[in-house]
Amino acid sequence: MENIIAQQLVKMQGEILEKIQEDGLGNIGETAEVLFQIIKESTCELLQVILEATDTAIAEAKAERKASGLRIKERNVKRNLETSLGEITYRRTYYETAEGEYVYLLDHLIGVEPYERVSKALCAKLVNLAAEMSYGKSAKLGEADVSRQTVSNKVNALREVVQDVERVKETPEELHLFADEDHVHLKDGRNAIVPLVTISEGIDTSNPKRHWLVNPLHIAGYGMETEAFNDQVEACVYERYDLDKVKRIYIHGDGAGRIVALGERFPNAEHVLDGFHLEKYLKKLGHYNDAAQRMGAIRVALRDGNWKTYKKLLETIYTLQTEKDRENCKKVILYLWNNRQAAQLRCSPEICGSCTESLISHILSERLSRTPMAWSERGLEKMAMLVVFRKNGGRVTARDIRVSLTREEQDSEALLRREGWNKYNSYMNRQIDLILSTDWPAAFEKQHVPFGKVDASFVIRKAFGSLRAAI
Repeated sequence: MENIIAQQLVKMQGEILEKIQEDGLGNIGETAEVLFQIIKESTCELLQVILEATDTAIAEAKAERKASGLRIKERNVKRNLETSLGEITYRRTYYETAEGEYVYLLDHLIGVEPYERVSKALCAKLVNLAAEMSYGKSAKLGEADVSRQTVSNKVNALREVVQDVERVKETPEELHLFADEDHVHLKDGRNAIVPLVTISEGIDTSNPKRHWLVNPLHIAGYGMETEAFNDQVEACVYERYDLDKVKRIYIHGDGAGRIVALGERFPNAEHVLDGFHLEKYLKKLGHYNDAAQRMGAIRVALRDGNWKTYKKLLETIYTLQTEKDRENCKKVILYLWNNRQAAQLRCSPEICGSCTESLISHILSERLSRTPMAWSERGLEKMAMLVVFRKNGGRVTARDIRVSLTREEQDSEALLRREGWNKYNSYMNRQIDLILSTDWPAAFEKQHVPFGKVDASFVIRKAFGSLRAAI
C-alpha cells in the first residue's frame, strides 16, 4: 500500500508544478484557487486508493475471515460518498455473516452507515450553516453537491442538541430571566408560538454604545407543554446557580400567564413588565378621548406606586369614552391595572433595562419569522432547537447527525419532546434526588423565607408532582 500512496502523492505534486508552470504566478489568488481544486481532487483519488486497498486486504485475509464466519457474497460494489473534499467513489466487498446477515465491512470500519450518501461531517457543516441562512444558501456556501431538500432532511433528522449547563464559580446576588415568544407561520396556515427564556446575570453597560447580557443562556421550547417548558427553565437555573446565595430574581416579560407561572417557581422572584409592552399600552391609552392630558399624572402615579390616584385616573379616562370605544379602552386599562406592580418595577432605575423583544428578534426571528416562510411542525421544532444551540455557542458535530428517521420514529420523538429536552430533564431528576435525600425535619425548623411563594413544602409537592407519572 505504501507504494500506491507514494505514487498518488508524486502524481499530485506533478500536477501542481505543471499548473504553476502553465499559468505562472502573475495572479496568485486565481492560481491558489486552481491548486486548491487540484489538491481536493487528488486527495479524493488518494482516499479511494487507500479504501480499496484496505478492502482488498480484508478480503485476502482468508483465515481470519473464515474464523469469524464471514463469506464473500459480492465483490467490487460501487459506493459514492459526498464529503467536504468532494465526491469519493470507491468499491468494496459485500459479506455474509455466520448469522445470515449481510454487511460491508469496509463501510463499518470507516463509520459509514447504510444509505449514507453525504458524510456526517459534511452534514454537520451544512446544518451549522442552516441555523443562520436558508437551506439553499447553506448547500451553496457549504460547497457540497447537495440540494436544499437534503439540508432540510438532515436538520429534521438531527439528534437533540442543547447546551450543557455548568455550575458558575460565583453565584451573583441578582438574576434576570427575560421571557417572550416568537410567532411563526406553519405550512398548514396556522401560527405557532415558540417560547424563549434567557437566563442572565444582568446587563453590562460599560460600553455606552452597546450593552451586553452577562453570561446569558437561552432556552427555547417549541412543542413542549407549558408546564414542561417551565420545568426545564427551573432545572437549568438550579443547575447553574446556588439559589441560597441569590437575593432576588427578576422575571422580565409581558405579563402572560405562563411568564407569571414561571416566577412562582422561585422563592424570591418578582415580575418586571418589559419596556416595550409598557410603552405600547400607555401609548394606546393616550389615544383615547381626553387621555393625553392625564398621561403625565398617570406616569408619575405609576412610578411612585400611588395606586389610589392611578386607579382614579384610569377610571376617569374610561368614563370619558363613547360607548363605541369603551370596550377596547377597558382592555387597555385592565392590562395597565393588573400589571401595575410589574410596571412600577420597570420604572425603577435600580433594575436593568428589558430586552425581551430584541432577544426574540436576534435569537429566533432572524431565522424563523422575519422573512416570508412557513415551516412544518417538525422542521420548526428542530430549527428552533438548532438556532438556540448555536446562539449559546454550541456547534453541531458528526455525532449529532442521523442519516434518516422513519415516520414512526419522528412521531415518537415529537411525542416525547412535549415533556422537554432529555438533558435538561436529567438535571431536574438529579435535583429531585437531592430533594428526596434532604433531612426535611431539619429543613422545616429553619427560618421561613419571608418573600415569594416557594418554601420547603412547595418543593416537596413540586418534586412529587413531577414524579406522578412514574409512580
